Amino acid sequence: MSRFFDFLSTASVVGIWPRYIEPRLVKLTYLQWKLPEHFSHLAGRRFVQLSDLHLNEQTSSSFLDRVVRRTLRQKPDVIFFTGDFICYSSLKQRNRLIAFLKRLQAPYGSYCVLGNHDYESYVSRDSNGLFAQRTQPNPITALVRGVKTLLSPPCKGYHISEEVCAIPPHTELLELLRETPFSLLENTTVTLPIGLNVTGLGEYALGRCRPLTAFSSYQKELPGIVLAHNPDAFPLLLDYPGDWILAGHTHGEQIHLPFCRPLSRKLTRLTNLQYTRGLYQHCSKHLYVNRGLGSPKPFRLFSPPEIAVLEGVYP
Repeated sequence: MSRFFDFLSTASVVGIWPRYIEPRLVKLTYLQWKLPEHFSHLAGRRFVQLSDLHLNEQTSSSFLDRVVRRTLRQKPDVIFFTGDFICYSSLKQRNRLIAFLKRLQAPYGSYCVLGNHDYESYVSRDSNGLFAQRTQPNPITALVRGVKTLLSPPCKGYHISEEVCAIPPHTELLELLRETPFSLLENTTVTLPIGLNVTGLGEYALGRCRPLTAFSSYQKELPGIVLAHNPDAFPLLLDYPGDWILAGHTHGEQIHLPFCRPLSRKLTRLTNLQYTRGLYQHCSKHLYVNRGLGSPKPFRLFSPPEIAVLEGVYP
């Protein structure tokens, strides 16, 4: 697929930037967690969020090195990864992935959840809202699907079949994660020594997002950060605890059109198109949708790769 994008990009000077330059840029985004007095123990604590690496043969080693250096330079207390380590359920870069993740250590741990590419079969949705098993599309199929998405009305609902719900996590990826600093949180909560709940949810697209289970061990007197790959899970979490929800999945729309947001939002195929990128607030909850680091399609426009840094601030 990358060769197809190479051809389209080099066919015009305009295509060089989104194909060869912007996908290699790594931007830092700084967020402030304005702490109330009873959470002031987190003042000065730093949390780094990474997402959507989609490691493949096109991902350069220099890019991975840059991500590691910039992450560690922030001196994070905790590192989070919000899913999609691999592409289309294919783990062909095992040694490179494990070497990359082993370098991402933090004093109070590194935690992750899985994305829709991280199961034994790749799952995505169509324009009717149906989540189904899919294979890696060829360039023409991907282009046609994108055009159909733009021409179709936005998805107003979703359906996940029993077949999709039965797909297990990628076995080899799970084994790999056990050899790294990252602890996988699948509908569970851990409490860190710094007085913080960290909750990880299963993947929404596979019907595994189960907040009732995930929050069963949540200590309500303490603040919490929640990891959910797909921002469509956000409405499911409004009646549960947690101060910050960190998500990814959308790549920040990947082709972000500031002058025509309805079109670029539709390409994400979310049900909740208001949650495609950046920071949102609902009452006391904050949702941050990370633009991610990579993509199965090596093409970005006005949506460069991102490392998000969340710092507690008091007063």
